[in-house]
Amino acid sequence: MARTAGPALPAGVKLLRKRIDYWRRTRDRRTPMPVDLWDEAVALARSGRAYAVAHALGVNFEGLRRRVAEAVGGVPRASPSAFVELSGTEIIGSASASGAVVELSDGAARLTVRMAAGVELDVARVVAAFRRREA
Repeated sequence: MARTAGPALPAGVKLLRKRIDYWRRTRDRRTPMPVDLWDEAVALARSGRAYAVAHALGVNFEGLRRRVAEAVGGVPRASPSAFVELSGTEIIGSASASGAVVELSDGAARLTVRMAAGVELDVARVVAAFRRREA
């Protein structure tokens, strides 16, 4: 099955890519990309095609997605490739006397919450707080 092309990228992507490439050629090694370039990338990505924009600009998708979420004041959603395993028995209440365990990981950090049997936990709030933390 052939792929179908999505909507065209927002105007200005090619020009911003040229500016980013110029910055990369002239920068000191290991310096972060200037805020003004990120701000332009965020504005372009808010069209709803963040992955396509990140790919066209040659920037990290997760970094761009995080900045877009921060710009709108929300918590970034999990990317389609993110893995989340939540067992209903662990969340709703385990029949086990040992309790439940919730583990979160984003590659850079890991959080493990072990709860005694009968303890309630708002898993959604824990996940949101974990994703909002300073990396």
